Amino acid sequence: MRCHRPRTLRAALLLLLAPALPAAPAHAAAAGPPLRVVTYNICGNMCAAAPYDDARRLDSVVAQASATGWNADRLFLQEVCEPQYDEILARLAPLGFQGHYGATLSGLPEVCGGHPYGNAVLVRGAVSATADLDLTVGGESEPIRVPCVRTVLSGTADWSCSVHLYWDDGTRAAPEARRLAAQAGAWRDQGLSVLLAGDFNHSPRTATTEPFYSGGFVEADGANTPTFGEKKIDYVFSGHPDLTWRQAEVLPLDPAVSDHRMLRAVGDR
Repeated sequence: MRCHRPRTLRAALLLLLAPALPAAPAHAAAAGPPLRVVTYNICGNMCAAAPYDDARRLDSVVAQASATGWNADRLFLQEVCEPQYDEILARLAPLGFQGHYGATLSGLPEVCGGHPYGNAVLVRGAVSATADLDLTVGGESEPIRVPCVRTVLSGTADWSCSVHLYWDDGTRAAPEARRLAAQAGAWRDQGLSVLLAGDFNHSPRTATTEPFYSGGFVEADGANTPTFGEKKIDYVFSGHPDLTWRQAEVLPLDPAVSDHRMLRAVGDR
């Protein structure tokens, strides 16, 4: 959901991408260990005052990737202040993680104390490229930008993107979603796989989320378990031919960390 007071910004209508890369050849590969995915809107700006605890927030994210914790392979985080991302990455780098942070706002004293604010994706393994998708259609109170990283899963190059769509009635979120689905489809046409996870801010099978269901993406959690209040608005979608979701779970709300619940998923590859 929205993480600060609205502030009028001139909407950008650009799709910012890393230089186009040649498609990686698809080929059969031996089955690897399960893929463990976490998506979490950590409410890093708005959820700052007590009873929220930023140290607990960072510890809870890091624990998901630790060998003694849930041992996650990919972390998709939304509503993140850049210093929070920097500390998480520093603590996970010894475990083989790399990441990419995408700012949506910066230099505003009332947002993250003037530090950049945005979204992040972290993956265990090598990152060969990054991209920033600007989905803004106009009229949003802040740009809608999605950071992505390119890596390899089961022998196939793929893009992993941390999604945070607009928090309206769908007037702007739905066309934002269509832009995202179109870019993901273009990558898949190049022989690349895609993982999209994050806060889509809308319920299943609405105009905002339908492009992913109808676009051939497979949702990890089809149980419609609420992730924000009584609503399900956080998702993990896969467009990977060699990944089959085994299970997904929504963790209980941690009122010291966020107003969202964490969503975790396990897939066989």
